[in-house]
This record gives sequence, structure tokens and C-alpha cells, in this order.
Amino acid sequence: MKQTGIIYLVLLFLTSFSGRAQENGTDPSLQAGSPKKPHVVTCVCGDGTQTPLGVMTDHIHPKGEWMVSYTYMNMAMKGNYMGDTRVSDDFIYKFKTDLAYMMAPETMTMQMHMGMVMYGLTDKITLMVMGGFETFSMTMNIPPDMVGMPHMNMDSGSTSMKSTSSGFTDTKIYGLYSFLNKGSNRLVASLGLNLPTGAIRAKGKTMLGDNAQMPYDMQPGTGSFGLAPDLTYIHQFGLLALGADLGADIKLNKNTIGYKLGNVYHITAWANYKFLPFLSGSVRGEGILTGNITGSDPELADPYFPTSDPTTVTENYGGKVVNLYAGLNFHVKQPVLKNFTLLVEYGMPVYQYLNGIQMASKFNLILGLQYKI
Repeated sequence: MKQTGIIYLVLLFLTSFSGRAQENGTDPSLQAGSPKKPHVVTCVCGDGTQTPLGVMTDHIHPKGEWMVSYTYMNMAMKGNYMGDTRVSDDFIYKFKTDLAYMMAPETMTMQMHMGMVMYGLTDKITLMVMGGFETFSMTMNIPPDMVGMPHMNMDSGSTSMKSTSSGFTDTKIYGLYSFLNKGSNRLVASLGLNLPTGAIRAKGKTMLGDNAQMPYDMQPGTGSFGLAPDLTYIHQFGLLALGADLGADIKLNKNTIGYKLGNVYHITAWANYKFLPFLSGSVRGEGILTGNITGSDPELADPYFPTSDPTTVTENYGGKVVNLYAGLNFHVKQPVLKNFTLLVEYGMPVYQYLNGIQMASKFNLILGLQYKI
């Protein structure tokens, strides 16, 4: 049964190369050998975008058109790396020669609910605003021989501690400009401004109490203004779309607490094929470079924290990660659903080089729903 299903999908994939351009809603002028003049499409989002969900600066909207979207992200981390080498809890406990860490991160999850609004200011300029709410959960371990010691805020007899935090994220405002939108080529440049509206004083359970300042990686906001330049290029080969995106998130100032998160630089490339009238699939590779934290949070710099919890040490942030994603985009051309697009992406790291000692990424799941008005 499984082999029969695979053969059927392969035959369906091959037959879709011929005679399906009109059925799929793909512009016939983009097909090889077409005598027609290429048609300029301003926005393909509401017509079943072939861009993966993880890329949000790929298109503009015609003047006066709106698009709203909701995105859910679930990112999980497990275990620890030092550089590109996985390390055990015992290694972390004995890492420092003078004062060993008393805790080792075990697992962490981040869930985000994000809303986004796009508006076509002109036929070449689109404005975009996004913001969200994040929830964090982290489990830390301690050596069995430290159970019951002073300052160890653990449940009775337990060797682990669970902490949670939540809050609103920063708000991002983008301006997108279409440099090229002819036939099968599209080039969009954008510049985003990060507004520090997110929480940077989220409290939760730590070794020092149940309402203490949480570490840097469990704060939803950055507290800093920032710039986010981005450039996206897409080329269409009939039912196949290839794209690349290059961008950065540059922090401009230290926040009111006294630190600045590291700048983030990313590059991604993908291929998407529309193999059914209502469904396309994508594969995407992504590289991310994150810089070190500048300055520190005075509460986390307390002498007790850096000798106990690796997540409070600024040297344990930043690094290089390469992720690989697979995605699906659904778009049904029925009267009630034609303005909706449902997207999903699932990614896993294929390479990690992390500064200091950090938790390793495990997977990232993204779900999104777009509606064009």
C-alpha cells in the first residue's frame, strides 16, 4: 500500500508539468515557450503564495489592499553544546576550575503568537506592522549531592527546577519597496524599525526565589531600538519557484537595564513546487549568525548567578546555526476561501556552533494563516 501511494504521487508530480498552468492559476505567460507577453503580478500572497512561511518580506500589495495574518511558532531546545560539541550535565557542573556551575539547562520551549498587518501604500510601496506574545518554559538540573542545600529553590527531593515567563514582544514596522516585478522575476527590498515595546523585566522561578529576574533568553523583548534591512529575490520557472533572502537585525542601543543583545544576520534560500492546484511544497535552507551580548543585567551579574546558572552568563550567547525546513502552502480557489492561504513549516538544525555553553536547538514548527482584503 505504501509503495502504491509513492508511485501515485510520483506519477502525479510528473504529469503536472504539462497542461496544468491554467488549472493551477499560474500565469500562462510564465510557461516556457509561451508567445504571450509576461503579466506583472503585484501580489501573489492571496493567490496561493509559493514562498515559505518563514520568509515574510517577499511581496508587496497594490495600492489600497490589506492583508492580515496570524502566525504560531513553537521552538524546542534540548541538551547543551559547547562550540559544535555536545556536552553532558556532569561536564557543565565541572566546567570551571575555580567555581563550578551548580545548574545545567535540560529543555526549553518558546511559543509565540504573532499578528501582522500589511497595507499597499502605493503600487510599489507596502507598509507592514507585526507584534506578538511569547511564552517560555525551561527546565534546569542540579547534581544529586546538592539537593537540599541553601539557595537551591527546588521542590523537596527534586534534582530539577521548571521556570516559566511570558510577555509581549517588540513591535516591528517595515517599509517594503518593489525594485523589480516583471514576468518571472521579483525583487523586494525592505527596511524595518524595531520598537522596544517587549518585556525585559519578566519574572519567574530561579534559584533565588519564585519571583526573580529571568535570564536573557527568557525575556520576550530586547529593550533596544533596531534596524532590520532585508532583500528578497524570487524567480518563477512555471510551477517551480526559487528564492533567496538576505537580512539582518541590528540593535542600536543598550536598553534601560544596561545590555544590548547581539546583532543577528541571516541568509536563506528555497525551492517551492506547485504539484496540486491547491497545494505547493517547499524545502528551505537557512543560516543564522548571532553576535554576543554587550553589557549585562545587574541582577543577573550578581556574583552568585554567574557561578551557578549558565543562562545568566553573557559569554554563553551567540553563535552560528544552519537549519533545514520543509513546508506546505494550501490555497483553495473557492468563493469563501479564495482570499485565505494556510502555511506550515517544520525545521531542524543540521549544524550548530554555539558560544560558551548553550542549549541546542531541536526543532521549530511554524503555522500561519493569511487573509487578503
